[in-house]
Amino acid sequence: MVKKPKMTLEKLATLVVEGFEEVKTDIGELKRDVTQVKHDVGEIRTDLKAHGKAIDKDAVTLIIQETRIKKLEHAR
Repeated sequence: MVKKPKMTLEKLATLVVEGFEEVKTDIGELKRDVTQVKHDVGEIRTDLKAHGKAIDKDAVTLIIQETRIKKLEHAR
């Protein structure tokens, strides 16, 4: 039977501290990623609103043109 080396309290404490440092680093990276995603979503919302307004203007223009064409057809 092979003897396992004993885990000292100091080694265990070091491992725990290193583990927490890794978790802390990962959480920091995750926070930055979430912040970037929020920024990107804000830009997408702005773009969608602008596209919606442009589509509305185009629709109104088409309706106006259709009305003009109908009036011209009746005038013939």
